[in-house]
Amino acid sequence: MSRMRQRIVDDFIAWAPAGDAGLRGRISVLLRWRPDPTRWRSGEVHALFMDSVAPGQVDAWQLSERGLDTVRDFLRFLDDTGRLHPASARPAALLKELDRLTAKFPAAMADTTRWDLTKRIFTAMLRDGVRPDGDPAEVDAWAARFSAREPEERREVLGTLMEQEGYATGTVLVTGDQVTMVPPGRPARTRPAPDRAGPVPTDDAALAKAVSHDGAARLRDLATLAGWVGPEGRAVDGRGEVRKADRPALLAALGLPAGGEPAMAKLWQTGLEFDVVQLRRGRVERGPGADLVDAVLDGTAPAPAALELWTGLADVLIHPVTPLHAEKGTEPLRRWLAPWAPMFLDLLSATTGPADLQALTDRLLDEEAGHLPRREPEVYRRIAATVIRNILATLARHGAVAVTGFTADPDREAAAAAADTTTWAMAPEPGVTVELTDLGRHLMSVRSAAAAP
Repeated sequence: MSRMRQRIVDDFIAWAPAGDAGLRGRISVLLRWRPDPTRWRSGEVHALFMDSVAPGQVDAWQLSERGLDTVRDFLRFLDDTGRLHPASARPAALLKELDRLTAKFPAAMADTTRWDLTKRIFTAMLRDGVRPDGDPAEVDAWAARFSAREPEERREVLGTLMEQEGYATGTVLVTGDQVTMVPPGRPARTRPAPDRAGPVPTDDAALAKAVSHDGAARLRDLATLAGWVGPEGRAVDGRGEVRKADRPALLAALGLPAGGEPAMAKLWQTGLEFDVVQLRRGRVERGPGADLVDAVLDGTAPAPAALELWTGLADVLIHPVTPLHAEKGTEPLRRWLAPWAPMFLDLLSATTGPADLQALTDRLLDEEAGHLPRREPEVYRRIAATVIRNILATLARHGAVAVTGFTADPDREAAAAAADTTTWAMAPEPGVTVELTDLGRHLMSVRSAAAAP
């Protein structure tokens, strides 16, 4: 769960009447489908329940009986506390959408013809006494037994999905809260993360000092954003973003060139995610997270808090937040691209000394060739490599990696900065090397600990 979503859930639980033991689990499940839990446009309540929850979520936490009322209370909470996003529809219109779902949603939850692969597999798993969020070894064992079934034995669970290519003989892969059917002949799992090369730094005080120096670029940007918002706050536009008239001033404050709106939008989302700024009743205000940013920059924050903030920011850079205005239909590509940078960092963490960026990228793409689409694999290789380089560029500014061997091009750097990247990341360049810093090795240690069962 993202920091913003966790914070909103905590505040909602505190606002709601006591006594509903399942409220936290129920609202957490429902909000997992929402990129921004405060932003509800017309039609999105209907889409949440009918297009996302009904086909894809097992009926836990009394969703069929109480899911609509839970979202009804949540929308009232957002309105009462001034958290409802400025781009949202009127609360009365959203509540009417819920009213129209009173009969439709419970029926859709029980309609097996609507269920997607994840809901079918998790329902069957629960029927066999295995919790999808339980012991990973038990989940993997169940998936292996199911994958060994003959086609006709699968039909009871998969139903009409059996008509899709590969579903009769593919391998079921359960990853967290998602299920994938891996076609025959392709590796069912990516290789495990390699052993780390070199010692992991353990001196928190020294690492925190490095955060306030080498890893401070993103923190300085966030401090600038909070300073621009100021103690009085500022009005935002109807989409909850910087007003058009205010954009040149904010770009200038951030040192971004004209046309730097994409980089500014990423920083805006990060500021909201980490509570550096908050949207309240059509305005943006300085949030309590800004005080922590200031304390980290001036070296007065406790070392654990500084490292937690820096690591959290690094995680957002590795797994970028969905753009505010992402084009419809691009979500499958973003999901496919998401693992490449983490897998590259796993390879890098097993490398001693600087590694050739192009050679290490080629090695990863060769080892994971089974995960490239069969249609136009070379095109997707180039796309994955570009995403890896661009994420490394942001991590270099954040102090997690050191990149050397590239040729600086000041004339092109302004255009690259506007897109929140750098020139060497925009196209392959021979001789570029990359290496984890002490902060980077700390980051990989934290990520490995979080991924362990």
